[in-house]
Amino acid sequence: MRQTFAILTIGIAVVASPVSAHHSHPYTYDQCKNVTLEGRVERVEFKNPHSILVVKLDDGTDWTVDWAPTSTLTRTGVQDRAMTSLVFGARIVVTGNPIRSLAEIREHFADFNGPVNPNTVDPMSIRRADNSFSWAQNPLACRQ
Repeated sequence: MRQTFAILTIGIAVVASPVSAHHSHPYTYDQCKNVTLEGRVERVEFKNPHSILVVKLDDGTDWTVDWAPTSTLTRTGVQDRAMTSLVFGARIVVTGNPIRSLAEIREHFADFNGPVNPNTVDPMSIRRADNSFSWAQNPLACRQ
């Protein structure tokens, strides 16, 4: 029994470790920098492999929020609340890590050809400004 448990534990660890490296986040998003955006939901696409929110700031700038896949949002019980809360025109606040420049990404992925939208963020938290909805995850460690 102990041997089976040990093998199962090791197996889970091996399978779970690539999840934390999904899309090599430290190489794609700058986890040492945070941005906070406040604006109105312009568009939402709940889909796999990533859900996308487009947020229009008060100055008219559009930002893309590269969020979790529908499968994860459903599994964690967020999907239904998000679909009813993050609707066109809803005022939201997003805090997250900005995408790196094309040159920075190519330092690790030489064949990457972009495009890179500099107004893209990997969210750590999303909430409605009226606090009727919130979602957050633990920030990943800063890696240069």
